[in-house]
Formats: sequence, structure tokens, C-alpha cells
Amino acid sequence: MKLNDLCFFYHSGANARRVVGAVTVAREWYEVGGEGVVDVKAVGEMRRPLDLKELKGDEGLKGFQLFRQPRLSVVPVSKEVWERVCELGGGFEGDGKEVGGGDDDDG
Repeated sequence: MKLNDLCFFYHSGANARRVVGAVTVAREWYEVGGEGVVDVKAVGEMRRPLDLKELKGDEGLKGFQLFRQPRLSVVPVSKEVWERVCELGGGFEGDGKEVGGGDDDDG
């Protein structure tokens, strides 16, 4: 994880395994008390959180490493997976994409 990388924020609790937002790396890996740490900063919530079950059922996400790791910490996300997750979740607040009935001059 490199400074300013975008990352998904994923809840991994027993009752709520889902992608809920996007964060950016604010400080690269460092050690605290023998543990590796990466500081992140919130970018925005997903417009529609995505449960693990829904993600696993999507053909475009087959083979995503998130599905193979029983205890999640950090997994790489390819550009294709990033784009598909964002598409399924309607993007995230702060992604620069407008959502909903904006004023459109197309007639």
C-alpha cells in the first residue's frame, strides 16, 4: 500500500461482511509494538454497501482474493475488480461522479 492509494473499507464482523466505503493511504506501513500499521483517511461511503454474498455471486468478480482469505487484512485489488465493485455499489461519495437527478441541459 503506497501513499495516496485508494482502498476499499471492508467491514469484516461476523454479522456484517461488506464493502462500505473508500479510504486513501495517509501513511505507508510502519511498525507499532511489533505490529505493522497503515494509516488511512476516509474518502467516502459507498452509495450502496455491498455484502460479501452479493460480491461472491457476481461473475465479474470470480477469483477475487477477498473470497479466498478466511481472515482478511489486506488483499490486492486489480483495476478491473475496483471498477466492478464501484459499478455494483454505485461508486462512493467523493469519487467525482454525480448521482441522481442533476440539472441536465439535454432536453
